[in-house]
Amino acid sequence: MGKMKKTVAIIGCGIVGTALGKLLARAGYRLTGVATRSLETAAPAAKAIGAAQFSDSPWVVSKGSQVVIITTPDDVIQETCKAIAEHEGVEEGALVIHCSGALSSQILSSVKDQGAVVATLHPLQSFASVDQAERLVPGSFCAIEGDEEALPTLRQIVGDLGGVLMEITREGKTLYHAAAVAASNYLVTLVHLALELNRSAGMSPEVSFKALEPLIKGTLSNIGAKGIPEALTGPIARGDVETVAAHVEAMEERAPELLALYRALGHYTVGLAKEKGTLSKEGAERLIELLGKG
Repeated sequence: MGKMKKTVAIIGCGIVGTALGKLLARAGYRLTGVATRSLETAAPAAKAIGAAQFSDSPWVVSKGSQVVIITTPDDVIQETCKAIAEHEGVEEGALVIHCSGALSSQILSSVKDQGAVVATLHPLQSFASVDQAERLVPGSFCAIEGDEEALPTLRQIVGDLGGVLMEITREGKTLYHAAAVAASNYLVTLVHLALELNRSAGMSPEVSFKALEPLIKGTLSNIGAKGIPEALTGPIARGDVETVAAHVEAMEERAPELLALYRALGHYTVGLAKEKGTLSKEGAERLIELLGKG
């Protein structure tokens, strides 16, 4: 016989909470209850997940559950956990988890006086809907950190979700999240920079993105195949100071509001080009002088 699955309560049923609840139920966990701030949202969430009860008081559904997953917005995770602790809403030995990427398990420490252990589980993915989250969590990397006693159960949960386990330290959690922001949110910013430069050149946004998309995908493929800095190409990588100078001059004239970001990115790229070994010391010095010292 397989290992008995633990009982689970979910506090906060937005996209992530509802999707995790449905995936865990499908994997054989018994969902004992869900809680949201409003009974009007708790009831349909419980029905969607197949939970035994629902409430607008988190300690009502957390009491008696072996695993409590808090998927509220980040700014109310700590106060939600404190409310559960104040109402003695966790059992001794229970595992309390939150799913924020930015915050560590330290913010759950209020339940430790009741004998609970704490941890975090963060699927490294962006979700626009419950259906999309259900599809994308399996196969996604899931970062975990927390109390040593919490990790065996957490590893099993990640495995049952179909996720790829990635263990990080409590101290490293915030920088891990900064990396995710850089890779996802700032990629959007970079593409917007490129679209704005094309707009300043007179190209329509619709054509611009279609033209750039194969280049973006090809670059990501090169990073996967060759790594960084080997995937770096372009004028800075080859020390083409004249081309970069022409970029700066054109932006000064037609897109001055974009120049500071271009300069900062260029300055950082000089370091990558030096690491790759394709940029001479003289070329690097000329580029740094042109772009500024960051």
